[in-house]
Amino acid sequence: MKDISLEYKFRILIKGEKIFGQGPCRLLERVEELGSLKRACESLNMSYSKGWKIINKAEKALGYKLLQSQVGGIEGGGSHLTQEAKKIIKSYRAFEVESRESLENIFIKYFKNF
Repeated sequence: MKDISLEYKFRILIKGEKIFGQGPCRLLERVEELGSLKRACESLNMSYSKGWKIINKAEKALGYKLLQSQVGGIEGGGSHLTQEAKKIIKSYRAFEVESRESLENIFIKYFKNF
């Protein structure tokens, strides 16, 4: 295949609205790494209000919390992923890998001669 390639994105829609995909997944992964939604947003060049809206929208649609937040205190506040958030990240990433492998094989099957 010379210059032909395949591009695709995976999103989870609930009632037609994008709820979970690459962006929200990456945001949650950054929260896990950095311990803070604010720091995760900053690392992704995203406003805190946008990050909070993404998480809040997903939580409402999914019916469970993705983040547990701790306000203030001696060490300051922070956010941690809930078990449900860890589970959806793991499922999304596994689905993404398996889907990409399958789609690549199907793509080659039909477009190998182009």
